[in-house]
Amino acid sequence: MTTPLPTLTTTPTRHPTSCTSLSLPLLSLLNRVLPSPGPPHTSSSSPTLTLSIGSGPGLLEALFLHHYPSRSASFYGVEVAPPISQLKEGKEVNTWLPEQNTVTVPGTWALVDKEMLGEVGGLVFVYPRSGGLVGRYLEEAERVEVVVWIGPWCDVEEYEEVLKVWGVRQEVPMGGEGDGEEEEGGKLVEEGEVVLVYRRRTE
Repeated sequence: MTTPLPTLTTTPTRHPTSCTSLSLPLLSLLNRVLPSPGPPHTSSSSPTLTLSIGSGPGLLEALFLHHYPSRSASFYGVEVAPPISQLKEGKEVNTWLPEQNTVTVPGTWALVDKEMLGEVGGLVFVYPRSGGLVGRYLEEAERVEVVVWIGPWCDVEEYEEVLKVWGVRQEVPMGGEGDGEEEEGGKLVEEGEVVLVYRRRTE
């Protein structure tokens, strides 16, 4: 039997299989800032795919698709292939996100293939392990228009050093430093967490 998805509210809450706290306002923000879903693009149109890098069990991604099903053809979670030992034991890394919305890479250093990167307009990083990986995605995914980074306050400076070279930060309403960030209708994440939204610099 499939485990039902947890119910979210306007108050961010923690879940055992998610690095970040989750809330309805967070999902709403993602839907608002990420590229609009649509049919496969032609060479002259804007890319519509979004990748969530390091999705792990895929709870955030599964909840996002549950609330915004129109994105099911354009939103993918990228996870690292589990060790062979885990596979032999029957353990699964991704327990929430549908297989058709999952892309597997061989290691934390690896990017998705170049063909897919060429169609990506949005990137979501949730508690990424290194600024180097973020930088490589920004360099290789040449058509990316917006990046969302979610992580702890203590990591903001490190990742902003990478993001500000690429783009311009879009202000997100906040409730004060260390007090979580707020979207209309409630907080995005818990105290001590931050949501950064960057758009590609055009000048």
